[in-house]
Amino acid sequence: MEAARAFDETLARFAALSQSVGRAALDSSEGLARAAGALQKVVACEEEMQQRAQALSAALAAARQAQEAHALEIASRAREVEERGQAYAALLQRLDELGRDAGDLNTATQNLAAANKIDRQTPPEVLSPLLSQLAELAERMDRVAAAAEALASDARAAHFDELARKTDTLRQQLLSARNRLGLLKEALTQALPRITWS
Repeated sequence: MEAARAFDETLARFAALSQSVGRAALDSSEGLARAAGALQKVVACEEEMQQRAQALSAALAAARQAQEAHALEIASRAREVEERGQAYAALLQRLDELGRDAGDLNTATQNLAAANKIDRQTPPEVLSPLLSQLAELAERMDRVAAAAEALASDARAAHFDELARKTDTLRQQLLSARNRLGLLKEALTQALPRITWS
């Protein structure tokens, strides 16, 4: 800092002048004249030192104000980071829950398919409960897909585009699985035309 350097230089010069005044011989008119001249220099240097001290004080006050302003900016940014982090964590938790729900639906669909091998000779009493189970799975998929759509919209609104893309991908996978259920429903309703899809 320039003000501190200037103050230090003036202070060193003041100390040197003070020492020269103390060493001046006062036993002749010439010595007295030198001592008087040195005293004038000391007084002038002391005035300059006071000016330098005021400049240093002003520079320190300005530095303190700048530091306080930066501290306020940092505190504000820290709050923003915390708030954004909490918002992201809440959205991510919703995505995790949707992922678990989608995994459960996928497992239930696979288990249903594995437990029910269907052909043209499958009796209606087997097809009817199967259609009910498929309808229930389809409704659950619709609910989870709607929740995924809402989450993607919330993530986009909060400017978490990556999270929105992940959620959209999950939603597309759910809709694809829902379409496969629809195809299975069509095949079953052809085998049992009186059963309606609910």
